[in-house]
Amino acid sequence: MPPTIPAASRLPIRPAHPYNRSECQTSLAEGTGLVYAFTLEEIFHAWTQNATYVGVTMLISELLIDRYAPLHDLCEKTVALYLMTLDRFGEFLGHAPVLTDLDDLIVCKFLRWRAITPHRGRLCSHGSVLKDRCQLVAIWSFAAKKRLVAEFPSLPRTKAAKRLPRAYTATDVARLILAARKRRGTTGGKPASWWWSTIIYTGWCTAERLGAMLQLRWRDVDLDARRIVFVASTRKGHTRDIARSITQDLADQLRLHRGQPDDLVWHWDRHPISIFPSLKCLARAAQVVPRGFHGLRKAGASYCKANGGDATRFLDHSNPKITAEHYIDETIGGAGEDALGFLPKLDLG
Repeated sequence: MPPTIPAASRLPIRPAHPYNRSECQTSLAEGTGLVYAFTLEEIFHAWTQNATYVGVTMLISELLIDRYAPLHDLCEKTVALYLMTLDRFGEFLGHAPVLTDLDDLIVCKFLRWRAITPHRGRLCSHGSVLKDRCQLVAIWSFAAKKRLVAEFPSLPRTKAAKRLPRAYTATDVARLILAARKRRGTTGGKPASWWWSTIIYTGWCTAERLGAMLQLRWRDVDLDARRIVFVASTRKGHTRDIARSITQDLADQLRLHRGQPDDLVWHWDRHPISIFPSLKCLARAAQVVPRGFHGLRKAGASYCKANGGDATRFLDHSNPKITAEHYIDETIGGAGEDALGFLPKLDLG
């Protein structure tokens, strides 16, 4: 049974600043014409009771899909990632997560459980645990701002380990494209061999993100000038358009299945997350270490730096530190400062 809450406080109430600190007048808007006087403590208690009742009845996935995702303009792929986190959270709880499950102790226990419990036969990475934490905190903070839960998250801080960036080499990319040309069946209504080989080739030439490539339309592809424009609305941050050149060989390949101006160049007609394991299978077939689609972007940055170019500008990053720490593969772009260059030679007899 839901808690008994005064009718005047069935919606979350926060008294305005000018009201007296000890008590304020709250009018009913339900046609009774009565006026009740509540102290601030009584109003806050009623609000927390209401938040508890909403938290018991509202699924976190419902809040995500109906309110959080539309208000934050989340794409389908991002929503799918959030739902995967909620699936793991529900697996830990033993029921579909509701707002009252957003508790500091419960979430901390879940994150520890997530780090040590295999899923589909293997343990998740530290980065995946941090991803789950960030997504739960984001939804939780949103619910607290909307007064659907009584408290904001207060979790211990965690830091992600910084790994050395690793990119595909030119040999790796050539093997991926050749293996892709042997794929059978169709993808997005086009031959899978064409679909996969051209999107990998384009990622190599442009170093653009997968999300922008999947939203590219034929009207923004000039095959005669060998030029592709990725418009701001499809790119991360929605900051600016960028134009990138492609090779004549890639232009000839794209021309084989050119569509109408408003058609997507690469339409992905499967589950949005399934594109990543599909690329991993392709990498294994090509005998290449799988590094995801971002490995192509890191390759572009690394080869750009190795040849004296501005990798930060090529990737359209706002901060050179991001490029240097997360994108430059030192085996391609050259190592930074090395202590051996400054140490004197040892006299070992």
